[in-house]
Amino acid sequence: MDPALTDRQTVAAVLATLVRSRTAAAVSGKTSRTGLQASVPVSERPSVRRGIDALIELGVLAMSGEDIGFTTKGKMFLASIQRARDETPTVYEQDDKDSAHLAALLGAIDEDERFTPYRSVDEMRTLPSRLEGGSSNSARGPRLSRSWLVMGGLAAVAAAVALLR
Repeated sequence: MDPALTDRQTVAAVLATLVRSRTAAAVSGKTSRTGLQASVPVSERPSVRRGIDALIELGVLAMSGEDIGFTTKGKMFLASIQRARDETPTVYEQDDKDSAHLAALLGAIDEDERFTPYRSVDEMRTLPSRLEGGSSNSARGPRLSRSWLVMGGLAAVAAAVALLR
């Protein structure tokens, strides 16, 4: 993230990035709010929930049923985050009034206590990559290996019982 972002803006940016990655993965303009929150480690869920609530109240995200997605203001915010990372903004057309709207939004984020980092800002920045790594099939590997180990052990015990008879 751009060091020019304040800590609270960084937290909001991390949450927006999480929503963006899930909407992109779903190839949709929206994603399940409860699904997103459930993917976050239990210790971080309350803070993520509060941050998403704040993004909804600030008009960055809109909620439809259980689903959340970016509003026009949210796309503007997302584009500013992407520019801060030297990325090309996605799905957004500029408007002459953007800088005033963006400044007002960033000010509102700085004033909202729900964006106060619950960990160090550097740890907060790693949340999207931690979730990406945790949702991969590598987590299933050890379970599969343990089940084969247990089945192999049971087979060995059965073979030993059969030989001892």
